[in-house]
Amino acid sequence: MKREKEQWLRIFNGVMFGVLILLGFAYCDENSMGAGSENCTSYAKYEFRGKVLGESRQVVPDARILVKHIASPADGSYGYAVLSDTVYTKENGEYLYQNTITGYQDFRIICEDLTGVYQTDSVDIKMNPKGGNGRYEGKDNREVVFKLKKRAI
Repeated sequence: MKREKEQWLRIFNGVMFGVLILLGFAYCDENSMGAGSENCTSYAKYEFRGKVLGESRQVVPDARILVKHIASPADGSYGYAVLSDTVYTKENGEYLYQNTITGYQDFRIICEDLTGVYQTDSVDIKMNPKGGNGRYEGKDNREVVFKLKKRAI
């Protein structure tokens, strides 16, 4: 029984591999270049870190930091990607966002105080990864400190 199952899985895997080849999917490794590499996507590692402070320079714990990817003009469209990532500040007001991302270099970082005491703030950032090889474009990091203003009552 076990041998029949293994044989069936080998046949199924072979058929699926053939279908993927016919559809034009190719294996991509770290250094794929040249013919067939148009199916391989480049990627980069990004890091945003910083601190959230109030008007009197006191730390703002548990603030929400949204990292939104902005579509590039090369895509023929502008605006935000459907997905965004979220991190929260620690007790000391600091936050850290790290991710490996494909296809984006422009970001909007939005800071929201969930208590409602401070106004929301944001900043647009263009990343410029360096030190890459092949499909890996490299890495870039930025420090973003938010100084939030109190909401008008």
